[in-house]
Amino acid sequence: MIDFDPVTQDNPKADSKYSSSLSPAVFISGGSKVLGTMFITSGEGLHPTVLLLTGFPGNEVNYDIAHMLQRQGFNVFTFYSRGSWGSEGVFSWKNLIDDTPAALTFLKSDFCKEKFQVDKNKIVFAGYSMGGFSALFNSIQLDNIKNVCAIAPFNMGMFGQLLTINEEIKNVTTEKMLRTKDFINCPSPEKLYDEMILHKTDWNLINHTKTLSQKNLLIISAKYDTTAPVELHHKPLIGALKLANSNVKEFILESGHSFSDKRIQLMRLISDWISKINFLEKE
Repeated sequence: MIDFDPVTQDNPKADSKYSSSLSPAVFISGGSKVLGTMFITSGEGLHPTVLLLTGFPGNEVNYDIAHMLQRQGFNVFTFYSRGSWGSEGVFSWKNLIDDTPAALTFLKSDFCKEKFQVDKNKIVFAGYSMGGFSALFNSIQLDNIKNVCAIAPFNMGMFGQLLTINEEIKNVTTEKMLRTKDFINCPSPEKLYDEMILHKTDWNLINHTKTLSQKNLLIISAKYDTTAPVELHHKPLIGALKLANSNVKEFILESGHSFSDKRIQLMRLISDWISKINFLEKE
């Protein structure tokens, strides 16, 4: 138990011998070099670790959340999916999804245990926007990942269904994607649309609520979100999870997609949730 507030306070008992630090970290996914950053928490011995998955390149990276969790006693690893922020390869939704289990394999390696003191049996998924989708979707395939936090998660499959029937949504989204074209190596927005349409059924999180309902979930969305509107991406998923008897904790904050004016409240919800995780069972 910690006796200070990691949301607003530094650790007054930080271990000077085993102090908190940052380190670059690289792993291989699909034959490409993927770049990342490890936030190493203070203290001797192995530490629980959060795999923090980023949103669309060029937007919010949530380093404030990473530092908060680091103060709370968690390592945090965040990376930049293939074809983004200088990582090798081509940016695609499929690559984004597949990079997450590759990162998990990296975290469970002897290298991470020895260099970063990662406890491979205590790993939590957290993700923002498209990273929130990847965190939820990959947990479906991974029985040993029981704890998932999704911040403004984007339901990729649901959006793929909309693209087949609403041309206006496609045009608006194209404009947003083009603003970040310098951050990704991708042939065109059309390629990303085609992927979502192709996988509109299997990537729809609502079709996986039976499995998701068995997880310890925290889902936080934003009332004024125009990128992942709550009426499309939050409420239908929460409704389906509750029908499946999930004990999901869900919140809608009065903010926009980046939670720019609710960062403290956002961190408070995450901090309170993660402090209650019971790691007695192996992740």
